[in-house]
Amino acid sequence: MPATERLEVRIDPEDKAVLTKAAALAGVKLSTFVMAPALKRARRLVRDTEQIVTTKRGFQDLLDSLENPPEPTKALIAAMRKHKAADL
Repeated sequence: MPATERLEVRIDPEDKAVLTKAAALAGVKLSTFVMAPALKRARRLVRDTEQIVTTKRGFQDLLDSLENPPEPTKALIAAMRKHKAADL
């Protein structure tokens, strides 16, 4: 998919010189050199915060809890009443 959006970044001239030289040494455009690791990190962060990883046992325990939820405790009942009262 062709790039259609722009991203502007202010950078110290010395830092830009280092990035430009490194991109040239890598044989890629400066934007590619800068964006590739940023996108890799961003995708990993999004994946890690949106995805829950568990064991088979943990998943089964979750399913069992959903199918057979425990009785609410006195503290939970009190919290629910307090929440309902706050909504009025």
